[in-house]
Order: sequence, then C-alpha cells, then structure tokens
Amino acid sequence: MSRKKRKAKRRLERPVRRIERVEPGRYPSPAERERIIQRRDDLLRQLIYATVAHPGDTSHIERLVQRYGPQEVAFVLNAIQTRSAETELISDEATIYRHYRRAFARFGGDRPFLSVQEYGNLSFESAKLTAPHMAVPGFFEGVTYTLGPRERELRDLLLTDVGLGEDLIPPAVPPRPADFKVPPPGHYEDPVRELLTWGWDLDEQRAAQTARNVAWWRPTIPDLVRMVLDEGLLHGWPGEAPSWAPYHTLHLLGYLRAYEVAGQLLALLDQENDWLSDQLPKAWARMGPQAEPPLWEYLSNSQHAPSKRGIVLLGLATIAATHPARRSDIVGRFVRLLQRAPADDAEANAYIVYLLKRLEAVEATQAISAAFTQGKVDTSIVAPYDIDFLPPERSQSL
Repeated sequence: MSRKKRKAKRRLERPVRRIERVEPGRYPSPAERERIIQRRDDLLRQLIYATVAHPGDTSHIERLVQRYGPQEVAFVLNAIQTRSAETELISDEATIYRHYRRAFARFGGDRPFLSVQEYGNLSFESAKLTAPHMAVPGFFEGVTYTLGPRERELRDLLLTDVGLGEDLIPPAVPPRPADFKVPPPGHYEDPVRELLTWGWDLDEQRAAQTARNVAWWRPTIPDLVRMVLDEGLLHGWPGEAPSWAPYHTLHLLGYLRAYEVAGQLLALLDQENDWLSDQLPKAWARMGPQAEPPLWEYLSNSQHAPSKRGIVLLGLATIAATHPARRSDIVGRFVRLLQRAPADDAEANAYIVYLLKRLEAVEATQAISAAFTQGKVDTSIVAPYDIDFLPPERSQSL
C-alpha cells in the first residue's frame, strides 16, 4: 500500500547510553534483555524516521551511530533491510505469518501456537494500542514510551521482540501439545526423505546446491510435488523439522526447473493458515517461461480471489523480470487484462498497475491512466502519484 512520510513535530536531544553487545552463547537477565530490546525499538523508530523523512541525508544516521554505537545501528538496519527485502506488497500475509511461525519454532516455549486468523486479530489489536503513541511528539525521534500490560502480553504472544532480540533470547523449542491434531504426513523414501530434516533454516542456497544433481533429483519430482502439498507437513507442528519440508521442496522444484508441475502448485493458494504461497512467484520464475500456461489459465477465471490472482500476476511479472525475452509479451497481456477488467475488480487491477510500474512499463502509460480515470484501480493499494512514469500533471489530475 502507499507509504506516506511520517513527520515528527520536534526532535528530542538527549544522551542515550550505548547498548552493550552480548557475547554469543551468553544471555542477559530478563530485565536486561527487556532494556536492550526497548532501546533497539527506540533506535528502530529513529532509523525509520531518518530513512523515510530524510532519504539520502546521512547526518541523521551518523548521530544515531554516536548515540547507540555502530554495531547496534548496523544490527537494527540489517533487521529493517532483511524484513523489507522479504516483504512483498501482494503476498505479505503469508510472509508475515511465516516469520511468526519460524520465531515460534525457535522461541515459542510454552506459548500457544496462533492460527493465521488469531495472529491477524492480535496483531490488529496490538496496532490499535500502539497508534495513540505514534501521535505523541517525538515518537519517531527517540521518545521511549512504557508499554501497558496488554501491550506486553501481545508482544509476547506475537513474538514481536524476536526480530530485535534473536541474540538475546535463549532458544525455547515448543513441545508439541497432545491435543495438536493434523493429518498424518505421507511416507517418503530417499533422497526426498532428506528434506524432512532441514528444519527452520530457510537458506534457499541449500536447495540450489542440491538441485545441481539433476539426474538424481528429477525422477523424484512426483514425490516432491506430493511433499510440497502434504497437509500433514504444511500444517505440522512448527517446532518439528518435517513441518518445514514444503518450503525447501518448493524451492527445489524451482531450481530443478520442473515447469511441468507449475499448475499443480497453484493448490498452495488455497491452503488454510497459508505460510508458503508467497514463495510461488520465485519458484515459477526459476522454472522459466514454460511455467506460464497454467498461470494465464488461472487468471482467466475472475472467480479466484484478487489476492490469489495477485500472487499469480506476481509470478508472471517475476518471469518477465528474469527472462527479458518474455517481458514485452507479458506486459502486453497485463495491459489487455487491465483494459478488459471491470471496475468492480479494483483490487486485482491495482496489482496489475503495481506490477507494470515495477516492470517500468512506460508503454503501458495510456492504459494505466485510463484505468485510474475510469475508477478501476483500488487507490489504497497504488495511487497515480506512485507511478513515476505518469506525467506529473496527469498523476495530479487523476
């Protein structure tokens, strides 16, 4: 969605004690951990303000380095950049839930495991409680605010602090509750069975290296598809390594360029508690242009939810970006989809416009302008002023 610059009302100048680094393998007391995470949270807000409100102005970052120390600034900047790189406008729900699922697998302890709906509801409640603080002068410039009891409880349930405290929090793998019920997973032989052991370390390069042995793995593609769609694994207990096998398998199928199964993978779009569908576009792009036919067929049915069609559109746009020979045709088909789309399909139309912008499809300028003029685009997702190649006078008048 459109990101508006947040303007702070005043700058708070006060000394801040630098945060002590924690030696690997040693963990601070709960009180000290809370203090360090609070300071990192303060630093996070200031870095967001510095990079959004003052892009290109390094003086703000330099002052933060003086106040917090270079290691802490680097740590928090890396956390921001990592999350930004992994989050995609179209499929961020699955990405966010996977981050929670992975944090729970490592640090969940005796907390309850939240479903997608539960996680979303609690996140919304947490955001509502935080919103009033954001209106306080200096919120983005270093003012520390005290969390209320419910805010603390929600941050704990949502594992909010993990992103800023992975090096501070002792591992606490959650035991599987006796009442946790899922279908039994399928049976797999070697070499596919190996993927059941990879666990929550989601380094895609492992799949890339594994796929180099094409002759060994290509005959296993039917079993790999069965694994990536295995309900017993997809909905398995996050603290157990096999539950992460579908992630690794999906990337392995991409690296094996198994385009013949691209259509079968569309079933991931219909999964309850979805934590994986956002990875489909990368897998399809690695499979190459031969993966396109079932994706275009899927888009031909407007009965599919806009969010699901958005992921398919993103897959095609990623193919266009990674296979330049396909760009012109894919852009042309996007334009035709936009021109033919009704106004009541505004969310999906916004995804098309957003992706045309990402592809720098200047040739689509007229079609995009017409879509905005006709009220066919959800402007809460993408607005005319977001399209940098629209003429300024045109974007202002739409």
